[in-house]
Amino acid sequence: MEKLKQQIELYNKEIFDNEQKRAERKEKSFKIINGSIPIILSAPHCVNQTRQGKIKQAEGETGAIVQILAKLTNCYAIYKTYNNNDDANYDVVENLYKEELKDIIIKNNLKLLIDFHGAKNENEFDIDIGTDNGINIRQNYNVVEELKKCLEDNGVETVKLNEKFKASTYRTICKYIFETTNIMCIQLEISGRYRYIESLQGIEKLIKSLNNFINNIKEKI
Repeated sequence: MEKLKQQIELYNKEIFDNEQKRAERKEKSFKIINGSIPIILSAPHCVNQTRQGKIKQAEGETGAIVQILAKLTNCYAIYKTYNNNDDANYDVVENLYKEELKDIIIKNNLKLLIDFHGAKNENEFDIDIGTDNGINIRQNYNVVEELKKCLEDNGVETVKLNEKFKASTYRTICKYIFETTNIMCIQLEISGRYRYIESLQGIEKLIKSLNNFINNIKEKI
């Protein structure tokens, strides 16, 4: 457990340190991890976002979780490194994060996107799996059933499907990527109980679940 805490702290530091310096150097506001299996993980809200001129707070630890999973599974990954006054899960036109994600998927013939987001604890779920009622996974419900089983087998108690966050509008990364690449896209809305560093047991359950799911599904997609 202590090793997991240290990993998360290290990745959080990498994401948030020297944020202004990155912006001044005109670096891209995201990083990409190359993989060897046809799955890509995304964390567009691991730093603050700007939506309609207002700052929205970062969804804590989503970037660290994506990096840990990418290392464990050899998935591809993309995650934000600083706020460049955009919101990749809301902006419709000229969003470089979305565009580069699409290009990576096409170039490498990827088959599945899992987009990670943070939800408030007061929601009546631990994980909400968004697929726009199956449209974004081309009605391949066996994929989400496998994900749901892996989560529940590892002690994630309340897993919902398209409960509140369906990824049904073109503004969302999952809908945009599905409609422009036709790969399966899953949006995960994760309660703080399973992603905040103060809830290490929850993070461990989440990572084990997703590690199992990716290893179980990678040859079937």
